[in-house]
Amino acid sequence: MQGSEIYTVLKQIGVTALHHANSVTTSCTFLECGGLLSRGFVEDAGLTQTAQSSDQIDKEYGIWHCVFLDHVDIHERAGRKKGPNQYGPVLFVLEPDVLLRLPEGSDIRVARENPIYWRGKPDGQRWFENLEDLANNIHFGDFGKMLMIQTPSGALDFPGDRARIILDCPGRKLQNGKDAFSFAEGRLRAAAETGGTAISIEKRNCQSGCICVDKYAAYSAPTLEFWFG
Repeated sequence: MQGSEIYTVLKQIGVTALHHANSVTTSCTFLECGGLLSRGFVEDAGLTQTAQSSDQIDKEYGIWHCVFLDHVDIHERAGRKKGPNQYGPVLFVLEPDVLLRLPEGSDIRVARENPIYWRGKPDGQRWFENLEDLANNIHFGDFGKMLMIQTPSGALDFPGDRARIILDCPGRKLQNGKDAFSFAEGRLRAAAETGGTAISIEKRNCQSGCICVDKYAAYSAPTLEFWFG
């Protein structure tokens, strides 16, 4: 499918932004390089990223060199039940029209469900195979129906060299004694300056009933460090 076709379907179901969540460390690599990067790109270039539990699955299913995007802010939508986004506290927010300006030669597909559930299933049960199928079977808030974009380079540049970020605030200190939010914000701003990326960082304003702070309170010190340090 073409980016323009998927853009049209997403607009029809009320999508106003695309999202990518990650750790502070991996996000700093993105900012230094000027765009979202596939995990394969980062590995091949010898850059820094934190591990994800789905890494082996992504390699096995040939999506290691894809950039993943969600059509909703998962933390905002599911925070009352699940707390923070499990892919990380740094959320990049992109305008949907980024799909209209993908590099020539890019391939974009939409998964029917998270690849962690793909085991033993044929392609027809993993991917939407045509636009009609997608339009008839996606609605706003389908978390598992993620976009996977493979560009020729493995990177998706920030439009206009600008990046918008929503950063979680765990209300805790890191092992160095510094406030986790402030420390993470400082790292992100320094990385953006290195990469020549204009950046805006918003502290997450959770909806009433969000349990993310309770979840973060239960993190061990090394786990908090992994995500925010």
